[in-house]
Amino acid sequence: MSSKNSTRISSLLGTWTGQTHLKADIGSYELMAYFAIHFMPDPMRAFACSLPNCSEFENKACVLDKNGDPSCTELTDGILDWSDVTAFMYFGAKVDVGFPFNKHREQDTGGWVGPLNIILANEGDSASLSLKGEHVVDSYISRYVETPSTEYLQMPKNCTLLHSHDFDKIAGASAVRSTVTGQYDPDGKNDPYSKYLDTCSNGDVQPLLPIFEFDFIEDNEGEDTVEVKVDYKLLTVPRKKDFVYKLYPMVQKKFNGAGVGFHIDGPFCYGDDPHRGYTFDMGFDSRDLNGMLQFQHACIEGLPCIPPAAEYANQDSSINIKPLPNNATTVGVGKYLVLGSIFIVLSFATLFLAFSNRSLRRRLAQEGVVENQSNTNDDGDGNDGRMSIPYQAMDDREESIVSAEEVEETHSVEDAVGGELDEETQQLLPATDETVPDAS
Repeated sequence: MSSKNSTRISSLLGTWTGQTHLKADIGSYELMAYFAIHFMPDPMRAFACSLPNCSEFENKACVLDKNGDPSCTELTDGILDWSDVTAFMYFGAKVDVGFPFNKHREQDTGGWVGPLNIILANEGDSASLSLKGEHVVDSYISRYVETPSTEYLQMPKNCTLLHSHDFDKIAGASAVRSTVTGQYDPDGKNDPYSKYLDTCSNGDVQPLLPIFEFDFIEDNEGEDTVEVKVDYKLLTVPRKKDFVYKLYPMVQKKFNGAGVGFHIDGPFCYGDDPHRGYTFDMGFDSRDLNGMLQFQHACIEGLPCIPPAAEYANQDSSINIKPLPNNATTVGVGKYLVLGSIFIVLSFATLFLAFSNRSLRRRLAQEGVVENQSNTNDDGDGNDGRMSIPYQAMDDREESIVSAEEVEETHSVEDAVGGELDEETQQLLPATDETVPDAS
C-alpha cells in the first residue's frame, strides 16, 4: 500500500502548458497546437482511503460505503466520489496553408473544460533507479475517474474547435469514460488508436485525454527535481465540406516527411467516415527534448493561463497566523447571576399564583352550580325554600310569631301556624285542651 507525499503533489498544482509550433521555410506553411491544464486540489479527497492489494496504478481505488467501511473497486465499474486533484483544460490548434491555397484556420475550445477528476497513482513504495541511473524517490501517474460531476461537463459557449455533438466524445463525459478504460495497459504495448486507423469496422475512434507521469529525482545534494512525461493526441474532425478535410493528407505528408519531430497521425474513423479524424501528436518527455512539444509548469504569453474556478485560489493572501494567547480575559458576571436568580424566582411565583387563582375560580364556580341545583330541587318539591337562605328564614320566623289571644281564638296551635307541626315542635309547646286530660 503506497503513501503519497503531500509536499510533492502540492508542487504539481497550478498551470502546465504544452505547445508545438512548426513553420515551413517555403510556402508559408505553419502548424500550431497547444493545450493548457490547471491542477487544483479536490475537496472530496476527504473521502479517500487506501487498502492493500488495491493499486490505483492498476486502475483500482478504495471507496467508503455509507457506514465508512472501505472496499476496493475497479475504476471502470462506476462512479467514484473522490479524487486527488481536479483539472481544467484548454485546447487549441492553428493551420496556415500558403500558396497556392492561401487558407488560414485557427480554432480552440473557447474556454476551460472541466472539472476533470484525477487520481495521482503512486507507482511504488520504495525508491528505484530510472533507465538513466537516476535516483527516483517518488513517482505519480494520472488516473482519470468518473465522478458525479462528470456528466455535467459542458462545451464552452465560444468553442470553435468542436461542434456540440462532437464535444462529448472528444472532451466531455464520453471522453472521460474512454480514458478510464484505456489509460491502463498491463502490457504497455497497446495503442488505443490503432484499430481505428483507415477503417470503421471497429466504430468511431475513442480519443483519450492527456496522460501525465511525474518522476521526482533526488540529485547529489539531496534536492528534488521533477521529470515529466505527457502522452496526448489532440483529435480534430473536420467535415467533408471543410477545406481542411482535403488539405490534411497533404499537410500530413509534408510535415511528417520533414523529420523534425512534428507528427500528424491518421486518418481515423469518425462519424462513419474512415478519413475524417486526424490527431496532432503532442507527446513530451523532459528527459528527451528532441521533440517539438514544449511543456512548462507555467503560463505562456498569449495562451490561456488561469481558469475562473482557480482565480481566487491564486490570489496572494495577506492573512497572518498568530499564536493563540494564553491570558484569558475575566468578565464580571456576578450582577447578571443575581438578576437572573431574581427573575427565575419571580417567574416561579407568578406561575404559582396563576395556578392558585385558577384553582380558586374553579372551586367557586363549582359551589355556585351546587347552590343553584339545590334551590331548583326545593322548589320542585312544593316547599317554599325558607331554610336555603338564612336571612329569609329569619324574616319568616318573625312573621310566624303569634300572640296568646290569637292562640285562644284558634282551635289548636296547628291552626295558628297554619299547618301541621312536627313531633319535636309539639313537645316544645304548652299543653292544650286537646293534649291535656281533664283533671276531674
